[in-house]
Amino acid sequence: MTYFCITCLKETKEIARLCPFCGVDLSKYRKKHIEKALINALRQKETETVRQAVYILGKLKSSKAVRQLSRLYNRTNNTLLKIEIIDSLKEIGAPEARKFMIKTLIQMWNY
Repeated sequence: MTYFCITCLKETKEIARLCPFCGVDLSKYRKKHIEKALINALRQKETETVRQAVYILGKLKSSKAVRQLSRLYNRTNNTLLKIEIIDSLKEIGAPEARKFMIKTLIQMWNY
């Protein structure tokens, strides 16, 4: 299983009490706190932070993030970010995510 730091969003392969990259105490965080922090990170201006949050939300299969990911897709002009959002929505697989992906494909074909 893959884990991510709530602070620096770096990936680590094992559970650790402290993040090996930034040293934050990870033991006090639970999945719901991580999801909330990652969803909030979607509003950051730093593109790499946003891309990491999109990726991690997909890996977590966060159905709570579908609406925010869909909104981010609609407001960004960054093609790579759009691809990453679609990949994450696919990985999440929730009905709302599939509905958004189908709607987006139809719009692209009609363009």
